[in-house]
Amino acid sequence: MRTLSADTKEIKVRELIEAAREEPVTVLDNGTPAAVVLSPAEFDRLDEQDRIRREAKARLRQTISAIQKEAADRGLTASELERLLADES
Repeated sequence: MRTLSADTKEIKVRELIEAAREEPVTVLDNGTPAAVVLSPAEFDRLDEQDRIRREAKARLRQTISAIQKEAADRGLTASELERLLADES
């Protein structure tokens, strides 16, 4: 990841855009990261990864909930279910 410092007051927008097309660019303000500039393609890629992750978490929560309900319907306590799920035999 490329880094540009805003401290020099010489960051040119064109330079920032060109650099961000190649890789994310961290902009420093007084030596501290203040912003990260991404290309639209990189932003879309990260956004898609985030969407996939959110959907997978939602499906996992639904699966866990269904397992817990089925276990409760069969008379298992939460601790018994946890013990069974932890058993790798």
